Amino acid sequence: MRDDWIATYRLQLRADFPLAAAGEILPYLAALGISHVYLSPCLQAVKGSAHGYDVVDPTRISRDLGGEDAWRAFCARAREHGLGILLDIVPNHMAASPQNPWWDDVLAHGPYSTRVAFFDIVPRPDDPGWRLHLPMLGRPYGEVLAAGDLKVEIREGRPRLTYFEHSWPLGPASWRLLLGGDYADEPDLCELEQLGRLEEPGTADHESYRRHHRQAEGLLKRAVSDGALAAAITRFPGHPGRLHELLERQFYALHGWQLAGEVVNYRRFFDIGSLVGLRVEAEPVFEAAHGKIASLLAEGGIDGLRVDHPDGLRDPEGYFARLRRLLPKGRIYVEKILDSEEQLRSEWPVDGTVGYEFLSKVNRLWMNDQKADALNGLYADFTRQPVNFLHIVRDKKRNIVEASFAADLERLTQLAQRIARASWKTHDLSRRQIADALKRLTVLLPVYRTYRGAGAAHPADRRILEDLFVAARGSAPPLNPAVLAFLEAVLLEEDPDELELDFIARWQQLTPGVTAKGVEDTTFYCYDRLVSCNEVGAQASLLGISAEKFHEFCHALGERWPGNLLATSTHDNKRSEDVRARISVLSELPDRWGEALQRWSRMNEPAWRNRAPDRHAEYLLYQTLIGAWPIDQDRCWQYMLKACREAKIQTSWHQPNAGYEASIRDFIAGVFASAEFRSEVERFVAQVLAPGRVNSLAQVLIKMTAPGVPDFFQGSELWDLSLVDPDNRRPVDFSERARLIAQLGQLTARQAMAQADSGMPKLWMIQRTLAFRQRHPECFAGDQRYQPIIAQGTRLAHLLSYRRGERMVVVVPRFTLTLGGDWGDTRLRLPKGTWQNRFTDERLSGDVSPAALFGDFPVALLLREEAA
Repeated sequence: MRDDWIATYRLQLRADFPLAAAGEILPYLAALGISHVYLSPCLQAVKGSAHGYDVVDPTRISRDLGGEDAWRAFCARAREHGLGILLDIVPNHMAASPQNPWWDDVLAHGPYSTRVAFFDIVPRPDDPGWRLHLPMLGRPYGEVLAAGDLKVEIREGRPRLTYFEHSWPLGPASWRLLLGGDYADEPDLCELEQLGRLEEPGTADHESYRRHHRQAEGLLKRAVSDGALAAAITRFPGHPGRLHELLERQFYALHGWQLAGEVVNYRRFFDIGSLVGLRVEAEPVFEAAHGKIASLLAEGGIDGLRVDHPDGLRDPEGYFARLRRLLPKGRIYVEKILDSEEQLRSEWPVDGTVGYEFLSKVNRLWMNDQKADALNGLYADFTRQPVNFLHIVRDKKRNIVEASFAADLERLTQLAQRIARASWKTHDLSRRQIADALKRLTVLLPVYRTYRGAGAAHPADRRILEDLFVAARGSAPPLNPAVLAFLEAVLLEEDPDELELDFIARWQQLTPGVTAKGVEDTTFYCYDRLVSCNEVGAQASLLGISAEKFHEFCHALGERWPGNLLATSTHDNKRSEDVRARISVLSELPDRWGEALQRWSRMNEPAWRNRAPDRHAEYLLYQTLIGAWPIDQDRCWQYMLKACREAKIQTSWHQPNAGYEASIRDFIAGVFASAEFRSEVERFVAQVLAPGRVNSLAQVLIKMTAPGVPDFFQGSELWDLSLVDPDNRRPVDFSERARLIAQLGQLTARQAMAQADSGMPKLWMIQRTLAFRQRHPECFAGDQRYQPIIAQGTRLAHLLSYRRGERMVVVVPRFTLTLGGDWGDTRLRLPKGTWQNRFTDERLSGDVSPAALFGDFPVALLLREEAA
């Protein structure tokens, strides 16, 4: 196990980039200075998965990635090159897929399945028996039946229902109806059919079911061999009523996907019906879902785990405690999004987050908050869109609750009403008023979730909840005070009973999905004032951050979470670090940006082809072109299509507006066809290109030297102009990167800068700085405090500097476009001693001019020389 965490490098594994291919680039990563390879999930996912988060079998390494042999070979090669492994795992959910044997067993056997307790399923009270509701059809159920799109087929000796690429088992409780004829009076089939008509969930007679099922298996085998099953199936094609009768005997019901929010009765990952929540809080489920991970940890092949979406778990802290027992000495990182003032719980036995909160702070360093009003006015005037971010967030979260989580809200309301009716004081509280209050509380909650469990609320949770109810009482329209008092008492109950605990847990599991869908996946595509603000983990309303606030954050990080990951690009990004760094330069020149907007809008008016212009989409398009130029037309169109659907203003994934989308596609084609406009874009990008690159170099240097462990997303060691996924999952040209790193040798800073267009300065700086971390671990030890250094002079706001302990100083510029290279009388007083700039080899002491400091390279890393 490698315990010196210098830097991590995230690799996105998939069928066309499996473990064997990842193993081929390990020498390059070692040469770059990486200590730990950070792998996307490796357990068996849905065949062809592009990300690995849709696990179907947690007991084995993915065959798409090469299987067990490929894993062992990768681990061996990683050790050969001195590299540790950080592995992403997915405890919250699995794929609701026929490729998932656990899920398929539940569909076939319902409450009799040995795996039914593995999944977070809540039977609906209006169902006559136990039934799962699956919103998997492309059209309403009746239309699909009438069209003959649902078929019965024999697959691997079993009858299955098929719908294009989808497939579901026909359960034993329906085999009598399916076979008919000579099999209609078979007692075992009759008994199974009767057992399949349970009146009350939870009353399953497992012993009888299994006995009759064993006998029915023999009958089915005989029916397959004598052709009776194949013959019986022919009675169903073209007969919607007969097929409907068969489907009514299943332990599941199929629905059009548009009804997902209303009918689904299992916990999902966010609102994705194809991902079903796991109950890992139950010990048997934890052990079954983590058996392979446990064996990999025992073999010593893994140094750390990254836990995906712990906010979806019923008891995150309890889960981390179990996980820590499997990995007592390695590191555990949690994918947790924190509000701007929220702190990771110190009680959790983890080593920190994956670094979204660092990204959100360092990202804002390159935005000039003094120009916020000008940008607000420009955005509002051009788009006619609202600029009240909090109002937009609440509006979008409300829409998400109503459209995507209506069934979840209804279940919570039912639970709350049961609790209310148990007491004479609250017996008559209205169901509608309870639902209204729960929806309002979910919308107003300022964080992703609270973490209440048994016993008294954590002080942080109590503050959040008390403030939430103050906000709810002051919101409009007014809510019933008695309902709010009741819900507040339940959520803050000192010793909640079992029913109250269930209500609290389910509300806490709901709010992260509502926030993620309402903010990241909706508001971030509606509020486009300066889109470099709109990043996962960031607060898009916050434009800019003072040096003082950033220093406070880094100091606190060093004190509380010195091993935290520090990210600037991730697989979840809306835009890569280099795209954001360039777009942020617009905050320095709102006047020129506004003039360009008006000129481009007039120039491109014909591209709308007499359709009504969408100024909001146009505003986003121009920022996208500035940030990602050069970008081809197809990439641009694919991004804009996703952005417009996510915004849910004129079109959406649920209700695509073909006419509107055609207008956007034609507009993009028109602007790309204009040579005059392309020349304009190139001239404008030329203004922000160099300042954007300086911003990028500066934030990456900070990432490598601030308290924590720098994390690199694949390919980001060169300029990377990627947009949101799937754009950021395009193949990385590692051969080009290996070629460039082989050229570094004795390359000077000036020579690296001369090859700026290739990305050489970034690669060169990263390799040198990671080598510095390796050679000087004393500068990054936990006792090396983070201390700001304040410059003197009229341009001090353009400089950010800090020291780590006694031997290292970092200096970077800010707002270099408006600075224009004129530092005036600004000076940086270095701590006592002689300091060597590790990028230029210059020796410095005393008062230093930034102009001299950045003469050959735009950022500086200084090491104090040891006294002779």
